[in-house]
Amino acid sequence: MSNRQARTESLLFHHSSVRALEDQRILTSPAGRGIWRSDDEGGWESWIHGLPSNVHVNRLCEGIDRGKMFACTDLGLYEMKGSQWKDMKLPIVCYAYRELGQIGFAATEHGLWCNTAKGWKNIASAQNAVYDFYVTPQFIYLALPWGIAMYDRLTCAWEQFTLGAAIVRLAAYEGALLGITDKGKIVRSNREGGFDRFDLSGIFVFNAVQQHHSLYFCTDRGLYRAATLRGQLALLSVTLGCPTTDLDLHGGRMHLATLHEGIQTIQWH
Repeated sequence: MSNRQARTESLLFHHSSVRALEDQRILTSPAGRGIWRSDDEGGWESWIHGLPSNVHVNRLCEGIDRGKMFACTDLGLYEMKGSQWKDMKLPIVCYAYRELGQIGFAATEHGLWCNTAKGWKNIASAQNAVYDFYVTPQFIYLALPWGIAMYDRLTCAWEQFTLGAAIVRLAAYEGALLGITDKGKIVRSNREGGFDRFDLSGIFVFNAVQQHHSLYFCTDRGLYRAATLRGQLALLSVTLGCPTTDLDLHGGRMHLATLHEGIQTIQWH
């Protein structure tokens, strides 16, 4: 893949990300403008020490606890160490990072990678970009440029679901797997072993975020929470009007990354 192609793919994630730190400060990555941290005076300070000057941040991810924070970028994966970002020595476009137990996994332009005692090792889909992944005791799901792949950890077998769109986020709700497409649509697994498209009535979904046992959808019309009404998936409005791209809940506050109005914080119980 050429540098130009990699840069284009990384920009699928062109919106802001937000995470609350242990000390109640906020870390955010406004689209195309590096990383910023809230200060004691209510303002913002640049937080890019250790990052390349031309980096594009695809996503901010926390580790197994809030004491660890990672930046997934078009130039690799970085971990926040004090006031510096440390290069994690995975020099390819990174879209998502998650720790399962003491092991770190990264979704990248060249598949899913695992951080082992001997360094990073590709464990799946090396020929495809993996935009996100979701792990259950039996299955590993990958979000791919053409749909979703499922690996059965018991039978060691793969199954592929071609959905005619890139899947950029994965989440789960009441036993069903949900995917967000690059066109802002939702797909949901069904009982027939496939996926159905969920009718959104013109809503564009940027992101799906699981927080405190609830699933939230960040959309161009505001923030919604997943619910079940008469046995069907429904979206209940939380905030309206302001396009929202990410959220984080911490310390009784909900922090929202918006498309045009920066970071908004509301009390949440």
